[in-house]
Amino acid sequence: MHPKTRDRFLMVTALAVSIAGTGAIAVNYGEKRAPEVQSVDVWTGRLPAERWSVQFLGDTMLGDGATPMLDPLGYDAAVAGVLPLIDGDFVIANVESPITSHDQPLNPGKEYSYHAEPQSAWTLSKAGIDAIGLGNNHSMDMGLVGLQETMKLASNAGMASFGAGNNLAEAERPLMLRTDRGTIGVVAIGENFGKASRAEEFNPGTVALSPATVQRGYDLARAAGADWVVAYVHWGDNYVETSSQERYWAQMMVDTGYDLIVGHGPHIADKIEFIGDVPVAYSLGNFVFGTPGRFESYGKQGIGLMLSVEMSRNGPVQLAVKCLVTDNSKTGFVTQPCDGPQMISAIPLVNPALQIQGNVARMPCRCFEPPK
Repeated sequence: MHPKTRDRFLMVTALAVSIAGTGAIAVNYGEKRAPEVQSVDVWTGRLPAERWSVQFLGDTMLGDGATPMLDPLGYDAAVAGVLPLIDGDFVIANVESPITSHDQPLNPGKEYSYHAEPQSAWTLSKAGIDAIGLGNNHSMDMGLVGLQETMKLASNAGMASFGAGNNLAEAERPLMLRTDRGTIGVVAIGENFGKASRAEEFNPGTVALSPATVQRGYDLARAAGADWVVAYVHWGDNYVETSSQERYWAQMMVDTGYDLIVGHGPHIADKIEFIGDVPVAYSLGNFVFGTPGRFESYGKQGIGLMLSVEMSRNGPVQLAVKCLVTDNSKTGFVTQPCDGPQMISAIPLVNPALQIQGNVARMPCRCFEPPK
């Protein structure tokens, strides 16, 4: 968690659905009615009186090609270049590898299977990350053992985890952020990554995109008290711009009622557009990701984005974007902030309405209106 927010300005919980009857949500999927909330356990805290922000980070993995650097220098070295940019009151990252000492892949034939050593959980927490999204195609790389250790290590480091679980009910639990202005529910969902990775009633994994899971994620968050619901979505092809399929799902989410869509997966930054008043960030690209990368072979820039929703008690909502250089062939596996010329080159391609002010670009958003 960020040093500036040690006293927990936000109240947060990953809502646990428990078979033993002690959980937060009871759901009857067979009936067309909203899930019923029984009880919610939250960490208590107090929101800053005037301004606060939720910050979303893209693909994160402290391992693989970065390991020869991390072993002698320590895992903090991987995030040293971007520490000053992690400034949200609550920060969420898509952690795209199990955090585990277990190194036997679930599927030895899979082209890329990742894992990060246990100390990386503490590195992410110390850097300011408060919750890790696990709804991606690598969370099950080391099987159930790797997933369970990831969730345990995150919890021990003071981070919530969501988007994957021992079964479908656990994987679908939304992350709830409670503030004095209102409550945000964050739903992690992704493409169908195959049977070995797909959560089912009695099988571990992640939540696969379907009309039913899009609707159910929204209903679960609203039933738990969310005034606004965010989709945190893992989709797309590596190093490829937004597809018609992603636009199809984005439109479905907007029609369902989601208030913000934050995408990750392709490893490159892509546009932030609006469907009506709903912002859709199709891909944040990488945050700190330890593979060598293939940007040059695909003819792409190694650029990532950090996206914040900035809210104040009386003023309009702002979207704030920071730009990162994530091509490890240029950074030596230490992600760096974009310099001035890089900002000027990259930010207008994300959205021409973004106004650059130093190391951040902002634009107003008619979203997250105060609940009536």
